[in-house]
Amino acid sequence: MSDTLIGVIIGGLIGSIGPLSTLILGHHRWKREAKLEYLKSERIRLEGLFERTLKQFAEGIEENSYSSNMASDIMVLMPSEVSEKYLDFMADKDKTDLKCKHAYLDLALAMKKILSSLDTEIRNVVS
Repeated sequence: MSDTLIGVIIGGLIGSIGPLSTLILGHHRWKREAKLEYLKSERIRLEGLFERTLKQFAEGIEENSYSSNMASDIMVLMPSEVSEKYLDFMADKDKTDLKCKHAYLDLALAMKKILSSLDTEIRNVVS
């Protein structure tokens, strides 16, 4: 092979390193940004769902009548940490005022822990 041809091949290989590294780094950045957007939108979705559900749950406690829409949201759309606490409360036949207050607090705490976990994930992606 001639020196010129070898020079062209080596130059081509060196020249392709830049675009390839940019492509690889860009893909990694895109994945990170997509994950960040997903986590943020999931947090917003859950926060709204949690607020609405806690309000409906408090109304249900006052009226001793729980919305089937609220119950299905808890059992289907929410993480198991929340639905298990709700189902435990509903299984209790002796719902005193104190038990109702504890159930409300337990649901609120479970929901806040989930939001806190999402906040931690978001911080980890950002840093």
